Amino acid sequence: MDDTTWAPPSPNPSPAGRGEPDLSNTTTAGASLETLSSQGRVAAGRKGSSPTTTGRRLARGCLTSLSWLARGALLLLLLLGAFLSLFPNGRAALRGTLLVPAVLLPNKTTPLTATGDTVRHSTMVVTARSGPVYLDVYEPADSAPPLPGAREGVVVIPGIGDERKDSQLINLSTSLAREGIVVMDLTTPALIARRLDPDDVDAVVQAFLALEHHPGVGAGRAGILGISGGGDLGMLAAADSRIRDQLGFMMLFGGYYDATSLLRDFGRRALDVDGALESWTPNPVPVEALAKTIAPTLSASEGKLLVGALSEHGKPLTAAQLASLSPGALAVYHLLQGDDPAHVDANIAALTPAMQRDLVTLSPSAVLNEIHAPIYLLHDRNDTYVPFTESRAFAAALVKANHPHDFVELNIFAHVEVKYGQGIGPLVGDGARLFGILTELLEHAS
Repeated sequence: MDDTTWAPPSPNPSPAGRGEPDLSNTTTAGASLETLSSQGRVAAGRKGSSPTTTGRRLARGCLTSLSWLARGALLLLLLLGAFLSLFPNGRAALRGTLLVPAVLLPNKTTPLTATGDTVRHSTMVVTARSGPVYLDVYEPADSAPPLPGAREGVVVIPGIGDERKDSQLINLSTSLAREGIVVMDLTTPALIARRLDPDDVDAVVQAFLALEHHPGVGAGRAGILGISGGGDLGMLAAADSRIRDQLGFMMLFGGYYDATSLLRDFGRRALDVDGALESWTPNPVPVEALAKTIAPTLSASEGKLLVGALSEHGKPLTAAQLASLSPGALAVYHLLQGDDPAHVDANIAALTPAMQRDLVTLSPSAVLNEIHAPIYLLHDRNDTYVPFTESRAFAAALVKANHPHDFVELNIFAHVEVKYGQGIGPLVGDGARLFGILTELLEHAS
């Protein structure tokens, strides 16, 4: 109990005590009325404020909430910016997001077109065992990277034929350069002549060494992108002891795994897909390329006859011409012409030792265990140049060897070029697959 003394009420209450105003103390009364008024407003606020007061309170509450939302959004943007700029996987995701539309929509204006680096194009020639190596170089116009050795680089082998003026190749090379990557597109006299030459493996090695020493390109941040038949030269170069430990990645798009199995598919005009044969008709271009690749193992006259008959606009040999061929040349003709599918295995067995040797020499399957870099495989399911089953066999071998790799099957390409006039669905589907493998590759190279 506290020390306050209790007193009974006064017998003569003041007028204020009877509920009448006490005019003798107006100051006190005014204060009391103000207090009562404040209490009344508080009570009214509890039971139901006026519309004006409620609106003000709601406005203040909304502004407070928006302020916190804005702060939260700003924080998320800062964190996202840090992730996309500071971490390799974040940078790779951002770059992949910009690159995929630029690659799939070569004739459209994309964010990369508007925001990417200005690109400088130049040419250079290096020397290899097989002769001159022609390089088209695409790089950021600002030759000095933000940090020394910060740039990635890639040697692109666009396949057989002279593809240097191909619009989709130029778009790919320019898009990569806009992302700060130094690109060297490679070709050789043999490739221009639509022929695979085992000596061109050294051409790829020399091009990669030139890229490694290019200003701004970092050690271990350069790789090889091989397209179609040129990709297999890249795979063979990836096993070369001069560069295999410096190679950051190896990507093969629409290439083959084993030249003998490739020749078997050409001969039977069918593919073994999950144990069942599917009809398959090759494009004339790879038929001609294989004929030109094998022809040097024959006599000059037989080689010329074979190439003439199997070229893109050639005519089948007559019975008399067939009778004049050696067993090896006849076997090659039937395999590439596809006119004797019942005897494919017998025709492969009839190939000369020199042919058999060259088929092994040009097969990535022969050097798989000597490649140290991660391997990325891309192949369109409907490819008529190189069967997609070649990449499936390659991927299966990589799984068995426990080699770092990734494999994506696509549906929007005609061999290695984007098909126009497709709906948005296929583009989105394959775009997502390309984004995944491209992001993985860029993250590894970053």
